[in-house]
Amino acid sequence: MELKRIKAESTTQLKSHLESSEKPVIITNLFSDWPCISLAKESPLKFLRSLMSQANNVNVDTLLIRKEHNGIIGYSDESFNNHTFTKYEVPLQSVLKRLTIDYNKVDIDRVAIQSALLSECLPNFSTLNPSPDFLESITPRIWLGNETTVPGHYDTEHNIALNLCGKRTFYLLPTHAISSLYLAPIDRAITGPAISLVDFENPDLDKFPKFKSVQNQIVTANLQAGEALYIPPLWWHNVKAKDKFNMLVNYWWKDDFLLKNTTQQPSDSLLHTLLTIRNLPKQQKSGWQSIFNYYIFNNDENTYEKNNYNGILSASKDDIKDIEEVIIKRINKQKRR
Repeated sequence: MELKRIKAESTTQLKSHLESSEKPVIITNLFSDWPCISLAKESPLKFLRSLMSQANNVNVDTLLIRKEHNGIIGYSDESFNNHTFTKYEVPLQSVLKRLTIDYNKVDIDRVAIQSALLSECLPNFSTLNPSPDFLESITPRIWLGNETTVPGHYDTEHNIALNLCGKRTFYLLPTHAISSLYLAPIDRAITGPAISLVDFENPDLDKFPKFKSVQNQIVTANLQAGEALYIPPLWWHNVKAKDKFNMLVNYWWKDDFLLKNTTQQPSDSLLHTLLTIRNLPKQQKSGWQSIFNYYIFNNDENTYEKNNYNGILSASKDDIKDIEEVIIKRINKQKRR
């Protein structure tokens, strides 16, 4: 199923419109004034050479994926200790030079730069190609290389991903599909959250039979150069770069509540809960589940809203930073016992 496409001017408050969206959406013209998009559409190889002239010698995280793995970034065995790639710290200019040399070659090792800060390795790029107003406070990141596949994973923040050059396809699933995705162990994650072992585009249903139950929920975003995709937090996405040179620029941003009120992240709570609750006896786990449901997941009706109480359980979050400091001190005190 293809995703809905909208124009950036279709709403006067695009950022809040996206944040309230329950599904991904393609924005066709959000970056239409970027001069580099015209060059990327005209000739990816010319665009690649243009980037090479702008890049500096700052090292960036670079993956070299052995050719026998067909560009798949993942695990090379079932121990989850070995990978299909080797990670290096390499100047962007050197990576771009290799991609230029390899442009017309076949049967080669694949190269992928992952999440490099645009301001550090292409310092003049944003001057020539300024971010939209509502994204100007966010530092964009680049993802580039040849034909590679990023396995299914989720991000915890709002995400706008601009497909700047080449063709890139996103295969997306809602958060609740997690139980059918056959995740690698979270403590062996390649980066951030755990990844799915299933190829969303061509799943091996003999090996991963539960995936069949969510297969018809996949939404597909086939992005051409210049098109951007908004991905809500926690949506799974399996991403395939399909040309000899591909480049994506993305913007992550936090919910206003997290940004303004706390230094903690929901993913921190997940890891802490894994360490403290997952291996408790069944009866205690069930008890903690009830407690979490009461305080966290079934708190639609706020019983303290009409009282004078103003704290962590109230509707007002004015004092939450002070409360956060108290809680952290309490946790640290318990650790010392």
